[in-house]
Formats: sequence, C-alpha cells, structure tokens
Amino acid sequence: MIRSALAVAFVALLAAPALAQTNLTGDWDVTITSPQGPNTLNCTLKQDGDKLSGILKSPMGELPFTGGTLTGDQLKFAFTVNVQGQPLEITLTGKVDGDTIAGKAEFGGFGEGDWTAKRSAATTAAAASAAPAAPVSSASAGTPGATGQWELVFKTPNGDFPAGATLTEDNGKLSGTISSQIGEAPVTGTIEGKSLKLTFTMTTPQGSMPVTLTGDLDAGMISKGQAEIVGMGTMEWTGKKKQ
Repeated sequence: MIRSALAVAFVALLAAPALAQTNLTGDWDVTITSPQGPNTLNCTLKQDGDKLSGILKSPMGELPFTGGTLTGDQLKFAFTVNVQGQPLEITLTGKVDGDTIAGKAEFGGFGEGDWTAKRSAATTAAAASAAPAAPVSSASAGTPGATGQWELVFKTPNGDFPAGATLTEDNGKLSGTISSQIGEAPVTGTIEGKSLKLTFTMTTPQGSMPVTLTGDLDAGMISKGQAEIVGMGTMEWTGKKKQ
C-alpha cells in the first residue's frame, strides 16, 4: 500500500510540470461563427497561472476582457459587444490542443455557435507590421473613391457603435460587405458625384433589420451620414477610409 501511494505521488509530480507548460500568452487568430456567419478577429492573450485576460481586435475596435480561466486544457472567457445600443455578452469555451483551440460560443442567451483559434505566426505578424508603408502611396491613391476598406461609426443613443465595410466601386455601382462584432452582411449601393447610398439587411437576435445608409463621400471621408433602420428610426453615421 505504501509503495502504491508513493508511486501515485511520483506520477503526479511528473505530470504536474507538463500541465504547467501550457501557456497561451501571445497573438491568436480567432474565428467566431455566429448565426450571421463567420467573423475572424485577432486576439492578444495574457496568461498568469490559470487566469486569462486579453484584447480582441478588429477593424471595428478593441474589446478588452479579464476574468478568463484555463483549467488543464479547458479554456473559458467572455467579452461584451454593443448591439443596437444594448450590451451583449459573448462567452467562449474551448479545448486547447497545442497551438489551436476549438469550442463553443454562446451569444448572451440568443443562440450558440462554434469558434476556433490558432496561434499567429511571428513571421506573419512581422510582415503585417512592415507591409502598410508601400500600399499607401500606390494602391490607395489609384483606386476609385469608394473602393477599399472603411471604418464606420454609428451614433446611437447609448454611444458610438463601430463597424467596418469593404466596398468595390464599378461605374457608379457599389458592392461589398458590412460587418460588426456579431456578424457580416452583403451590401449594395450607388454613388453619384459625392452622394453615396448603401443598403443591406442585418440579421439580429430580434429579427431582420433593413438598413439604408446615405452620406457625402469626399477625400476618403464620409460625412453628413444618415442611417435609416426600418422600425427604429434614423441615426447619424460617419466613415473613414483605411490607409
């Protein structure tokens, strides 16, 4: 009996360092699949023992979080997004397997989805930080006024709501996608002179919401923006082209 107890204790001591070696600190590429489709974000994690904190980053803004946990290979953390002026908590749980994570996402009681993550390669991060200098002077200068990636801000009664858009202009016709922290939707529209108009339908936990955006486009900025949301009235919005 004594030998058996000592053997168990010895095995436990050998196993303990292996568990302690798991360290999630660093950059991760996270893909969350909501009822509206997949959305990929960059996440910087910081691990302190079994505690996790970090920042989720996207073209629409940064979402810091604390209070995450790592128990063995089981991870859990939550962050909050602003949806139509209301906070929505998204909870991610998953299993860590080396440099990958897979698990379930819960959208504040409104539904569930899947999510995955993989550790960002250091070479990819270095290349991304060095690359922007060249395109600024060439690609952005030569593309049509609306073509490109845009940072949008909607003025809601409860504060600013960030979003993003990728647009392509072709003979006055616009197409592309518009996205927020909970999903992505196709968008179409027109541009005549400085006058821009976009229409899309966003699927939310409360149902489908047709949205019409109008504004003036000039020198990579969209001003005098009005967003008409069916059933909710209008709100102001602005846009800035990413360089």
